[in-house]
Amino acid sequence: MEPNYSGEQEIQSRLSFAPLVDAWARTAAEGRPGTRKLYQTLLDRIKRHPELLEPIEDISILKEHEEWVDMLMATLFPVSYSDQEDLYGVGLPFGREMIYCSKRFRELFLDASGKLNSIPEEVATQHLQEEKCASAYKLILSQLYGQNIDGNVTSIVRLPNPQTGLDIYYELDLDTTFIKVHAQGELPDVSSLPQCCNVTDVLQQDKLRKLFPLEKFRFEGITVVRIKDVTHREVINSIKNILLEQHGFGENQVFHQIERQVQALMGIPDLKMGVTPFFRVNEHQIVAEQFTHHSILLKADGSQKGTDNLCKIFQELFKETDQPLLISSITHEWLERYPMLMNLTSIGYYSAAFFPLKSMGKLIGILSVVHKEAHAIKHQHLSEVVEAIPLFVLAMEQAAETLDNEVDKVIKQHFTAVQSSVEWKFTEAALQFIATKAKGGKAKIEPIVFDQVFPLYGAIDIRNSSIERNLAIQQDLLEQLRYAGEVVQKAKEKTNMPLLQEVAYRIEKYSYNVSNILFSGDEVIIDHFLRNEVVELFEHLRVLLPELGAFVDGYFEQIDPAIRLKVTHRHEFEESITFINQELARFIDAEQDVAQKIYPHYFERFVTDGVDFNMYIGQSITPDKPFDTFYLKNLKMWQLTTLTRAARLANQLQTRISNPLKTTQLILAHSVPISISFRTAERKFDVDGAYNIRYEIIKKRIDKVHVKGSNERLTQPGKLAIVFSQSREAAEYLDYIEFLQNQRMLLHDLEQLELEELQGVVGLKALRVSINMEPDESESTENKPEVIEIVQN
Repeated sequence: MEPNYSGEQEIQSRLSFAPLVDAWARTAAEGRPGTRKLYQTLLDRIKRHPELLEPIEDISILKEHEEWVDMLMATLFPVSYSDQEDLYGVGLPFGREMIYCSKRFRELFLDASGKLNSIPEEVATQHLQEEKCASAYKLILSQLYGQNIDGNVTSIVRLPNPQTGLDIYYELDLDTTFIKVHAQGELPDVSSLPQCCNVTDVLQQDKLRKLFPLEKFRFEGITVVRIKDVTHREVINSIKNILLEQHGFGENQVFHQIERQVQALMGIPDLKMGVTPFFRVNEHQIVAEQFTHHSILLKADGSQKGTDNLCKIFQELFKETDQPLLISSITHEWLERYPMLMNLTSIGYYSAAFFPLKSMGKLIGILSVVHKEAHAIKHQHLSEVVEAIPLFVLAMEQAAETLDNEVDKVIKQHFTAVQSSVEWKFTEAALQFIATKAKGGKAKIEPIVFDQVFPLYGAIDIRNSSIERNLAIQQDLLEQLRYAGEVVQKAKEKTNMPLLQEVAYRIEKYSYNVSNILFSGDEVIIDHFLRNEVVELFEHLRVLLPELGAFVDGYFEQIDPAIRLKVTHRHEFEESITFINQELARFIDAEQDVAQKIYPHYFERFVTDGVDFNMYIGQSITPDKPFDTFYLKNLKMWQLTTLTRAARLANQLQTRISNPLKTTQLILAHSVPISISFRTAERKFDVDGAYNIRYEIIKKRIDKVHVKGSNERLTQPGKLAIVFSQSREAAEYLDYIEFLQNQRMLLHDLEQLELEELQGVVGLKALRVSINMEPDESESTENKPEVIEIVQN
């Protein structure tokens, strides 16, 4: 037969059943009694056909022994293998000619002559040639040099489905167990080569090509080929890689790449994908075109009202479940039940499924898949997508963060001043840009990247701010309803109007609702009632019953004339939280001046319902000052003492605010350096690369993490929590905590806790210790050193 080629190296191979028959002989000699008897019978019978025990040059001889070939092959594949379903076959060593295969293998991959034809030549060249070489080298090293090399060579090939055109991924396992290698000439010395333990090591040995010209060896036997459909696994990985590399799916090209992968995942051509985000900033629903232009549901109505209605519908739909909603055929009954489906039918889609995208239990968006044909999407398709949903959630979280940054940019006049610690890098890039432009070259700003920097993160959060805000709203509504009820009661004593009875009933009903749990839907209804119906009624009563004028005027004095609602408690709460935030931010900024003197670093602070900050320190940020971990330790101590003193400050401020507000303190310990780069669009630094994104994921999810096995939040008022993943991080902070306990800044109630598993994050632990809110009277800020220094070992 003609030789086969692998790259530029000729592989001499011949068909032979001898290695398989040798395996029979070993089993007949060493196997269990029943097995020995079976294989001894086969051996006795095969000896009657010596022509099958010699290397076979002309494979046409197999037709004369078809029954025997089937018997030989039956010993390779167990009864559990299905001729109709499984993909398996036997071929010549390193060749494309197959001598035996399953029916499905033949239909998919072989031509009329029995050769592989369904794998395009360029795919075979790209994916299979190196694997063939690796298999050959493995045989040489294991059989001729006695090296124990584990593993078989596997390849992933992507082929288009001939019916749908969608990508199908196959994993090819080339088993060379039954191939015998013969050297033609003297064997080379391999003592200078590193020892190979598995096939991966073989693939990485470039010297093998020169040391072992494959034309100097002959391979006799059979190759067992097993093929497995791994489309689901590979498509999930593709979606993961796209989202991690692109940090979202806002761009058309990226979106269509993901859409193509979802089509392959579900096996439905012409399927369309849509993503509808539900972003909220300051409790206000945001319609941002850069995020909604891929929403199929908003194509017909992308207004603020349309988005609000859609959000309410889906929040109600997925309030108690995370399971997707399938509407295999959009009928009139479905349209009556969910009018928003008319947006789909109006553009020609009659089959749909909706997957909720939830973050920390809250709905942040909807992934939609739709098709123009009714019943095209079925239940069996949904399970294929469920595994990819966390990836879409992460992308939505990143998109929401981007939107928050855009809003923050506008608030901060679109651009923040460059800090002096990194200003030199921007100056360098600007000078390079000017120089290139002056030479007539294609000028562009080079990326601003700092490698090998250590991150420090701290957060001071106002505990239960959302709950306190809701309580303030409830108090305002209850008092306004009570004032309104008193006026209505006075009016009922003066006149017998049926409407007054109805209004009195609604006031009592709404007061009961507000006194229990105030739902957002109820709040909207009550606000409308007070701002419109009650105001119109009281204006009418002022004219109809002048003697009620004083009572009506007293009611209107209690409410804000601009919005016609009582907002006293809300204003008091917002003033309290604003005052706390301002004082904490001012304190952090003042302490940051001290920290910059320890070692120049990059610092950024954010104010929401509390204050949190990021710090990055490293040699790349301050190249003119030698960096040492001594400075990092000092900044960690600064971080710890600053949060402790900030908690004390917040506690002291309670007497100056109308709404007592408690704070929690949180630190994320991360001892591994990362890279950060300046994002021009957001005007801020962010972690750089998919590897470092885990740090950001942890940072975003630990503020509400619970202690493992309980419903207790890690962060607690009056306590300092330090989250870590490595024991050496805990050991370092334990030294600092012990020092601050000695200084009477922390109490002696240290806890070491395990934390619940978070989405994409496992193995986190924490230290938690109470803060001494009553410092010694002898402690004076005037005598306090600027920084508590750590003695360098």
